[in-house]
Amino acid sequence: MSPDLPRLEPGEPLRPRALAVLMLASRDLLPRQRARDQQADLAGMQLKGELLAWVVAVDPDPNDLETALVKIVNEMGGPSGPARAIAATFQEEWQAACASPEWVAQMLGEAMQRGTEERPRGQAHRR
Repeated sequence: MSPDLPRLEPGEPLRPRALAVLMLASRDLLPRQRARDQQADLAGMQLKGELLAWVVAVDPDPNDLETALVKIVNEMGGPSGPARAIAATFQEEWQAACASPEWVAQMLGEAMQRGTEERPRGQAHRR
């Protein structure tokens, strides 16, 4: 389960934690319908989810993101190559989010929509 969606105030700088929360709430971590074995895809999505959860927990300062990602990868344990690749991708996505507030707004809208789609529906009223 992802943490509550961040409140993004206009003019307030985006924090890496907020981006990680949005990414955890996005559809990117859901498996796609494919006719092939998805074990590698699922392993990669799980690793990305773990890295994002670490970013949420650490809440690094934007100026220290690269250093924080290196520390997170080291603390995650296991083979560091895949985790380093995912951390580098997150760093690139962070830079893209800072350059494109519209993309962040779109992700927030999609996450909010997904949240309402997943809520259990009440029974219909009978007349």
